[in-house]
Amino acid sequence: MSETTVRVMTLGTFDILHLGHVKLLKNAKKFGGDNAKLIVIVARDENVIREKNRKPIFPDNERLEMIKALKIVDEAYLGNEGTDKLKIIEEYKPDIVILGYDQRVDEKNIINEMKKRGILIKVKRLEKYGNDSFNSSSKIIKMVLEKYNNFD
Repeated sequence: MSETTVRVMTLGTFDILHLGHVKLLKNAKKFGGDNAKLIVIVARDENVIREKNRKPIFPDNERLEMIKALKIVDEAYLGNEGTDKLKIIEEYKPDIVILGYDQRVDEKNIINEMKKRGILIKVKRLEKYGNDSFNSSSKIIKMVLEKYNNFD
């Protein structure tokens, strides 16, 4: 008798890949257990602009290709267009949704909204990883700009 696959989903911009992203993906998959399947949703450019009030450095199709190239990722897709952020969860029906420490979304709201849509899921927020300088794309951008501006 084979063990049931646990579908684990995580979502994000993944603009400048860094160690925080790698830790997020590894821990997300680990949370699903030995038979986990990791599904990663990469935010579309339009949604990044709307949510973060800035254009991503890399276009969504390139960010998707970078995520797909990671060995730990089983499946990766672009998020849906439009403002219904939970439509993608409804579409792929994961067992567990893993959120990063800095994602601006409430776990209970996701659970309640998905329940209204007839989908029962678990939602877990992971903790921040390591050095503050290397777990945020925006912090990395600022650090690079500072070093570049101080370069003689």
